Amino acid sequence: MTPAQRIGAHPTAKGCFFRVWAPHAELVRLLLQSGTEWQPLAPCEAHEMVRASDGYWSTTVAGVEAGRLYRFAITSDGELTQRLDPAARDVVNSALTRHDGDSNNAAIVVDNRPYPWVPFATPGFENFLIYQLHIGSFTGRHDHLNKSIGTFADAETKLPYIRDLGFNAIQPLPIQEFALDRSWGYNPASYFAPESAYGTPTDLKHFVNAAHEHGLAVIFDVVYNHAGPGDSVLWEFDGYTAEGGIYFEGGQQTPWGRGPAWWKYEVQDFFYQNARMYLEDYHADGLRFDATTLINGNHLRQVLWRLRDDFPDRYLIAEHLPAHPWVTTLGNFDATWNSESHHQTQQALGGDMPVERIAGILGRGAFEHSWNLVNYPLGSHDDCGDDHNGNAQDGLSNWDARHRYLIDLLGGRHTPDARAKCRIAWLLGVTMPGTPMCFMGSECLLASPHVAWGYWHDGVDKWGDHRFDWSIAGDEIGLAMRTLVTDANELRWQNPALRSDDFRLVHLDKQNQVLAFVREFYDNRVLAVLHLADAPLDGYVIPTSIRSGSWREVLATQAKKYGGDYDVNADGQQTTSGGELTMHLPGWNASVWQQVGSGA
Repeated sequence: MTPAQRIGAHPTAKGCFFRVWAPHAELVRLLLQSGTEWQPLAPCEAHEMVRASDGYWSTTVAGVEAGRLYRFAITSDGELTQRLDPAARDVVNSALTRHDGDSNNAAIVVDNRPYPWVPFATPGFENFLIYQLHIGSFTGRHDHLNKSIGTFADAETKLPYIRDLGFNAIQPLPIQEFALDRSWGYNPASYFAPESAYGTPTDLKHFVNAAHEHGLAVIFDVVYNHAGPGDSVLWEFDGYTAEGGIYFEGGQQTPWGRGPAWWKYEVQDFFYQNARMYLEDYHADGLRFDATTLINGNHLRQVLWRLRDDFPDRYLIAEHLPAHPWVTTLGNFDATWNSESHHQTQQALGGDMPVERIAGILGRGAFEHSWNLVNYPLGSHDDCGDDHNGNAQDGLSNWDARHRYLIDLLGGRHTPDARAKCRIAWLLGVTMPGTPMCFMGSECLLASPHVAWGYWHDGVDKWGDHRFDWSIAGDEIGLAMRTLVTDANELRWQNPALRSDDFRLVHLDKQNQVLAFVREFYDNRVLAVLHLADAPLDGYVIPTSIRSGSWREVLATQAKKYGGDYDVNADGQQTTSGGELTMHLPGWNASVWQQVGSGA
């Protein structure tokens, strides 16, 4: 992409270059002001922009420095309107962006001088271990910050916490500008600007840099499938109103608003340049695309092809539900979310065909690599979060559709069996083929004393404050679960077999609810055994599919240090006899055995 093809405002040695797509405009003028807010009645410095044959308007203005406020004055069908730049790298505030004539909102020219980035190498695709978080609600509740909405700077203070758990990547919920100051982020208003309640572009760069300093890759969540007509800078942008205007006409309807006109090259290029901004300007290590099933795949793949060609080492993830191999082949993504990893785990741990359901989500199916799937048995933000006072998708009357932390779905954090089942869920995510992901709070069994209301939300509703509670993260129950997560994550790093494409289901016992599988990478062999029932089993025989060799139990979720009552590895290592191991299986337990010495 040449400098002349960039949209937005870009300071150069010759002045600041501005370019915007407005094919129905008869005249476009650039308006400039100084200050911190736009003054609608104050005089503006105005510059006429030049139209190209493709409907893009551009101009270069000398003396425009970072921090300058600007708008576009667009004349269409004789009507004059003022609009924010759809590709503005920053805006003044989170006020609604559709009608700006009388507001103090404006686009801001952003400094694009080189940033002092620390050296950081994006992990190989098999080496991502992801922690998902929401910037606004991750801090401020029962911590030293004590504030209602967290910022990029606030989240930086928690990066050591995430790294100490053994994660090497963070995935914030969307951070682009949205209407007002509080949101999950899935209602984009201005795609190129960071949410002003969270901080400035410089603050965002500092956040990414700090994450890299702590050994954490950063994956940004982008929303290209819809935009709300009440708060989108794109809506009826150049005065053309049919079906929402140039960015929306012919786009499909979605449950959250009209989808963009992905059939247009200019719209594809808009989202390509937005994605490129995160990867280039903010040094992101990957992107997660929201609800890709609501975007025409043949159009989306064109953008992904360009991104893959420009940034082959970045991890590009689709939320494509249900998961389908097309996404990672013809679709040009590297991975897709695997929602069944959560839904089937929830059903299994609830007692519905436990081993059959777990066996059904193991392996990688028709996908080429394990890292083509992102698994989250404990749930994602969608599964844990609720913004309808606990009744999203009629969850109060439908357990299957209930949006809660898994711990509350299974009985609450003060119930030993519920805690044991959540420990199994995380160890399953770490040992099964795929990239593990944990939504914030799951690692410490964040929940509510009232079982019905244990869901995440980004603020307060009729049932109280649902933000991340740092007092729970540090209590006895929270610390025990955090220890399990830390040890399980370390186990994954110590065993390349758990990050490989290899997988063999070696045992499935429906009567006793036991299953076992082997992961292997050269001479590194790991056996995972799940017992999904109450009664312990003694002297239980597990076939390993490996004829000889010694094995050592390296982790059991019912160990005392995790809150259980089991002494791990009391008998030391065991030697297989005819490829079989004999072991004690506590109730509701998952254990990992590692082969030591040679085997065949």
